[in-house]
Amino acid sequence: MIYIKRLRELLDRKFLKDVELLELEDNEYVIECKFTQPYNAHYNEYKVVVREDDEIKIYKVYLKYR
Repeated sequence: MIYIKRLRELLDRKFLKDVELLELEDNEYVIECKFTQPYNAHYNEYKVVVREDDEIKIYKVYLKYR
């Protein structure tokens, strides 16, 4: 399915743009996308909870701080 393929691309890249984080939040496989903490002076860390094949998996992605 296209949605899971695009989701994989974004999660593998880790460092995302604003629009890509929104795309993650709107994906049907994503249960939760939540800010967790500042990663460093330039990026914020987000926890992404994904439902894949009846499993719940947790990933971390990073968004440039503004």
